[in-house]
Amino acid sequence: MKFQSKGGGQYSLRSGLTIYPSQDKLISQTLIELKQKLPAHLIVLVDVTGQVVSAQGDQQNVDLVSLGSLIAGDLAASQEIARLTGQYQDNQMVLREGQNFHTFIIEAGIHLALLVQVADSVPLGWGRMLTVKTAHRLAEIVQQPPQPHEQTTAHKTEELFEEEALSELFTDALDDLWME
Repeated sequence: MKFQSKGGGQYSLRSGLTIYPSQDKLISQTLIELKQKLPAHLIVLVDVTGQVVSAQGDQQNVDLVSLGSLIAGDLAASQEIARLTGQYQDNQMVLREGQNFHTFIIEAGIHLALLVQVADSVPLGWGRMLTVKTAHRLAEIVQQPPQPHEQTTAHKTEELFEEEALSELFTDALDDLWME
């Protein structure tokens, strides 16, 4: 499942990160691979503001918008606890052991957070190892520069929303309106 797509295929997240089509494809492939290797019940990738980027797995009866906000909030709270107690490190991870499922929430770089939910039959070490590797891979993906044609499209979109361009568009629209 994909979210917030804009013209040209890229989308900008509230955190300031822009994800381009080539990155989006790699993100999807990475999450699908993780789901198959674990096997994961549910995987949700969000930006640090809680905006959902992608989701895999059983999403029935799951409010992804609320879940995204809670993932970001949970990770932010855990990060702050770690800072206050002098235990902060990069790639902070939260683990919740449940009766039927275990849930991992981990930083995936500075812009993203990853939730991975696995059955309690999956060994915790295996789940943790694959979740950490995936988080590192996702952080690498979003740091990669976009393909040359994606940069051109993004630059044109940014130019369109510059103040002068908006002023010209508005003036042209008014001129068109009065000429009719």
